[in-house]
Amino acid sequence: HHNNPAKDRVFAEEFGPDEEMPEVPLPPFDDGSGKVMASPELHAIANEIIHMNMIEVNELCQRIAEHFGIEEQTGPPMMMAGAGGDGAAGEEEAAVEEKTAFDLKLVSFDAKAKIKVIKEVRKIAGLGLKEAKELVEGAPKTVMKEIKKEDAEEMAKKLEELGAVVEIV
Repeated sequence: HHNNPAKDRVFAEEFGPDEEMPEVPLPPFDDGSGKVMASPELHAIANEIIHMNMIEVNELCQRIAEHFGIEEQTGPPMMMAGAGGDGAAGEEEAAVEEKTAFDLKLVSFDAKAKIKVIKEVRKIAGLGLKEAKELVEGAPKTVMKEIKKEDAEEMAKKLEELGAVVEIV
């Protein structure tokens, strides 16, 4: 509970050898209906969170990160080699070898398929009509960043079927 003076101690190694680590009873996970159960308090908190606007959610995330000592990450969510950070050179080289996030780039498109390509880019990237049109007309441009290889390949296939030339980088 938030009023507990030992609230900052959550790991076994944070308790001394002669200290007893308190056990917190868990709510039942299943009442037989297949639904995960949680306390009414937790449901109330979740209900408040889902009705917040994005500014309030951002503030909440910042306060939680501050409370638990989570350092804010700089750069994109998945740091790639050369994107900054304090990682050792060996770690950065390993990140290049095991690349897990890719960018989908629209290189060019068949003029006859322009409208279809704009519609697909709009759908893929979640853009408005104007933004999708500007992106397509400005090719070569990156359509999506930091996505899984499978997703990038699937999106590339759809665009290529419509007459676009794309590459996954």
